Amino acid sequence: IFAEEHIPNTVYYLWLLRQMAIFYGCERDEETILEVRNKLATDALIEHLFRAANIDTLVLDPAYPPNSECYTPERMGQLGRCRAVKMLRLETLMQQLILQYGDFDDVVDRFSTAVSRAREDGFCALKSIVAYRTGLNIMEWSKDEAVASFEEARDEANGWEQFRIAHKPLVDFLLHIAFQHAAELQLPLQFHTGYGDSDTDMRLGNPLQLREVLERRDYQGMRIVLLHESYPYSQLGAYLAAIYPHVYFDLSYTIPFVDKLEMLAFTRQALGVAPASKLMFSTDGIHIPEMHWAGALRGRSVIGQVLDEMIEADEIDEEEAYHLAQQILHDTAYAVYKL
Repeated sequence: IFAEEHIPNTVYYLWLLRQMAIFYGCERDEETILEVRNKLATDALIEHLFRAANIDTLVLDPAYPPNSECYTPERMGQLGRCRAVKMLRLETLMQQLILQYGDFDDVVDRFSTAVSRAREDGFCALKSIVAYRTGLNIMEWSKDEAVASFEEARDEANGWEQFRIAHKPLVDFLLHIAFQHAAELQLPLQFHTGYGDSDTDMRLGNPLQLREVLERRDYQGMRIVLLHESYPYSQLGAYLAAIYPHVYFDLSYTIPFVDKLEMLAFTRQALGVAPASKLMFSTDGIHIPEMHWAGALRGRSVIGQVLDEMIEADEIDEEEAYHLAQQILHDTAYAVYKL
């Protein structure tokens, strides 16, 4: 996200260094923290952090980073002594199939089969990063248009072991197939929204771009989760969760890398607009153990502070605050992902 020389000057990074120094019992500088951290075996490090974070269930995306670069969800669950479930990333599946098969109909059939079997194959949800690729303004395309787009993708992928799919007619065409299955199976689908790397066109990462999908009557069985509090479109994302029965809003307390004041702001916006039964906590800690731990610390702190403010404002009482916290930190995710 940031150029390396600017990272030490971000408030989030400075806060994280302080928390890690406290956790590892050392001085608050990068070299000392890394020295102490590196004395721990990887397994012991994960066990230590995850138990301190008091995580009950991990919902992981095994497509990023790939298993060749990190532990599997199953192993993460073992080390953290918690449950671990996984999601199926649709664009990664598309890329794999396009690299393997040269016939459009073959790719479509195999993609459709894989999505329809997702729950049987142990996935609790689907995930799309189309916001990164061609935008959330997902359109309807004819088969001929999708085939032409497929041929372009095949030409680009030819001779490569990996490639980045960003061919809108093809991506949108396959996503609509996934949406049909998700609606029929009542399988949740996560959308990356808002905050991302520089290859994201933020204009097309606005969750309002999903209107055509949200309005489709035949997709109402698909529970849609808007990730990363749609930052900086947090109020808009919370609004969508409030007015659409099948839309839920993810509050992420590691990524985006913003300070506590920003986290308080988007948490207030979400709770001020949407029911807590539509909100769910996350870290987006990816493959860095400290990120899961830090997100758990930060999330509980921020949610607790916002609820305390609401008690002070005479909006809710203490018992109601505990109930709302339980929904955000546990119950909503368990209901949506059928955990």
